[in-house]
Amino acid sequence: MTRTGAKRRLLSWVPISIVALICLGFVVAVVSMENSWWVDEDRPATADQEASDGMSVFTEAGVDYLTREGRLLMRVGSGSLPSSELGLQANETQSFEPIVPIEAVIVAPDGSFYVDLLRSFTITTSRGEVESVQLVREANGAWLTVFPNLQRTARFWGWTDSDLEQLQRDLTAASHEGNGNQYSAELPAVEHNGALVSAHVDVDLSQSEITATFLISPLAQ
Repeated sequence: MTRTGAKRRLLSWVPISIVALICLGFVVAVVSMENSWWVDEDRPATADQEASDGMSVFTEAGVDYLTREGRLLMRVGSGSLPSSELGLQANETQSFEPIVPIEAVIVAPDGSFYVDLLRSFTITTSRGEVESVQLVREANGAWLTVFPNLQRTARFWGWTDSDLEQLQRDLTAASHEGNGNQYSAELPAVEHNGALVSAHVDVDLSQSEITATFLISPLAQ
């Protein structure tokens, strides 16, 4: 066999070898996924995925787990675990952005708070305790299409009809300032369910996006 023929034969095997390696990698990935907790709904959470009281933890594995479950569970105020057991530092502010929207349930001493379509959340700790939880909910569309959802949920957060009416007035006034494409207003801080809650609404007409940011803090002892 000539040197040229041998070279051609060798080169003909290269694409086949590459395809074989790709197929092997695909098989390994499928087998790994089948054995992964991402597709095993009955597999119990491990210590780095869930706290001892069933709440979320914020290690890398914990954030992956709450994303797969589609739910952030957190306790604020009395009964909440120290930051060290939640995968957090004693004094820090850390933000998280799950790869898909999830829901959040924040448990306070006298009740709980719920947010759906959660895009991101931020936790602040101080002296080893959770000082606040910030929840960011984004929605597409005009304010008038988003407002009814806020009306339905406001009473579960402690806001009154007059608070919502004032929010409407403040947003209208803010829309007349600047270029009118981006404006914001706030709902007042109120005590509800044994916690202090407030909210900030941002309207971005250029992106057809409404962002509601909720802040939950334990009451001062």
